[in-house]
Amino acid sequence: MPRGSIGCSCDKCRGLKAKCDGRQPICGRCEGYGFQCNWSMRRRTAFQEKRDDGADQPLENSSPAAVEQLANLASYHQMMESYEMLIDEIRAKLDASDRLALDLNLSNIRRQKPRDLAHGQLPRHPSEGHQHPKHSSTTPPSYVGKVSEIHFIRAVHRCMQGPELSELTGEPGYGSPGLSDHLVSLNRPLLLPPKEKAYQLLNVYLSTIHIAYPFLSRKQLFEELESLWNKDCDNVEYQPWRALFSFIFAIGSYYTSFPHRKETPSSQHFRYFQQGLYFSYGIDSNCSLISIWVLLVQCFFLLAICQTDRCWNTLGLAIRMGQSIGLHVEASSTSSTQETATESRSQQRRTWYSLYVLDRLLALQLGRPMAIHEEDSHVELPSLQDQSAFTMDVNEHTLDDAHVSSMMAYFRAVICFSSIVSQVIRELYRPSQIDLRPDQMLHSASSLDQQLAQWKENLPRHLRFDRGHTFERSISFKRQRNMLAVKFHHLRALIYRPFLCLPLLQAHNDSYMDLLMQHKSDISHAEWACISAAQETAKLLHHVVDERSLVHDFPWWQMISCLICASSILFVAEAFYRDHDLLEGRTSASCVRDDAEICLQVFKALSANSDAARRAADMLERLSHLRLSAVVSTDVPPISVSDMPAPLFAGSWPSEISNSMEWSIQFLDHTSFSRGDSHFNAPDL
Repeated sequence: MPRGSIGCSCDKCRGLKAKCDGRQPICGRCEGYGFQCNWSMRRRTAFQEKRDDGADQPLENSSPAAVEQLANLASYHQMMESYEMLIDEIRAKLDASDRLALDLNLSNIRRQKPRDLAHGQLPRHPSEGHQHPKHSSTTPPSYVGKVSEIHFIRAVHRCMQGPELSELTGEPGYGSPGLSDHLVSLNRPLLLPPKEKAYQLLNVYLSTIHIAYPFLSRKQLFEELESLWNKDCDNVEYQPWRALFSFIFAIGSYYTSFPHRKETPSSQHFRYFQQGLYFSYGIDSNCSLISIWVLLVQCFFLLAICQTDRCWNTLGLAIRMGQSIGLHVEASSTSSTQETATESRSQQRRTWYSLYVLDRLLALQLGRPMAIHEEDSHVELPSLQDQSAFTMDVNEHTLDDAHVSSMMAYFRAVICFSSIVSQVIRELYRPSQIDLRPDQMLHSASSLDQQLAQWKENLPRHLRFDRGHTFERSISFKRQRNMLAVKFHHLRALIYRPFLCLPLLQAHNDSYMDLLMQHKSDISHAEWACISAAQETAKLLHHVVDERSLVHDFPWWQMISCLICASSILFVAEAFYRDHDLLEGRTSASCVRDDAEICLQVFKALSANSDAARRAADMLERLSHLRLSAVVSTDVPPISVSDMPAPLFAGSWPSEISNSMEWSIQFLDHTSFSRGDSHFNAPDL
């Protein structure tokens, strides 16, 4: 093709004496070859004079360069058509896998083609008034409530450092840095794993997330994954599935990145995640089951990388979409056949309760209000005989019926557990400031603990994490028991954490001490229950052999939060109960510290491939050093209430700990003490 000249060319094309299409700010040639595209100021006037609304100015008012460029648009489109014909010829010679990869990348490239060129208009130079806003490098602090471990550690920091020094050192936290949302300009080739690798990543998801949140159908997943290589990439209806698999690949890629290897790239999961966001663009405008599934899977990746605030927002959207299509009520299905109607209704129930369970988990982790209220929904529990979540064909019984029922029993148990979580949040950690008498507070906590113990007793034998399981080969059951154990001990520690250090730190408050002495043994029991539950959480890690075992065999999406909660309790307990008779005959201060150090070692081991684990390790290191400095500086003798120096209480500790009785009783409302107001009855398992 003979080289043609154009009145408006970039500096690079002019230097190479090559034809320039005149597109600004980056011409097509420089974009294709990766050159740096620069324009002399005298040649940019044609585009700066272009009207913002995109309407064509009269030719007599346009510069000569603009007129010439408009004339060259026809040849530009003709050239693009030639490229398309060449691609079609090459595509016909490729196999199915290469064709899909080619189509995905072409689809991405075509979406980035300027709309102005598609309509035969001049491209507009971005003016100052139309530039995209730049994101601030600093993230505003987010709210965390009293039940959050971050709230507890912040209080400890304030009490040991003082408010002035705490402001200088910054607030503790372990959230990961933000992710970029500017995926419209995704210019790297879209990532599609080889078929064998895709099935491996899917199996990682099925063996970790799916056994805990079975809102998807195993059979449907494999069918849609197989069709991924055959579907028309430009079919808009299939975009949600492409987004869902991208998020699943992101989870699988992240999980398989443990243990970390220096020679292994560790950012591939972020590419899958960005790809999922790309395909799920505008998904909020279409309320459907597949859209909710996409958001749910996205939530679990965000939880895994500790993007908790972003997960909170994403889950809120998913819940609203679920309510928009009526998932929160038991409605008659409009499916054509009874079998299809039953399967559809079962999947809707599993989806709704997955939203419910995850909502309780995040509310407990962040100390924020729950989005789903039991009295506003009425959905039957998933059936134990529901096989569609775990089998490939419900008619061929590829898994033993008892095994399938046992798998679904875990999900029902977690739903029941989540109802207890709701009561703990409402009765112990609500943001009200109404004081309760100590006996009411103790009774409420004791009642919740009894419910939790009864829940454990009602678990099926294969899910009893406090019993032996010799010769059992099921990895899924082992992982489900680990998940239940983590949830149980974590919630029990939170039930009794308001009573931590209570008898020691209220010695100079006569009004509370008079009441406290009447229930001294009960409060001592509550203190020990909190410490013991934290120790049991740490002991779950005693037999973890490597990072991979921790990530795959435990609920990684909530482990960092649970371990920080346990270790913070243990560090504080080791400092204040070192020589107290509370630990005598039960454990020792050194054992308490060892268990706290186990959590710290886990975070350090995972920090190579997890920013959140690294931040958590740094946060606990600071807490440990603060604890040591506080013990040394105050020179605490063997702890005796009568011998405790006054500055340790009023001057060194904030209201959450130094005035811990007042801090604890403000969480309860006397109207919530009655159990008769509950609108949600925990199911019998």
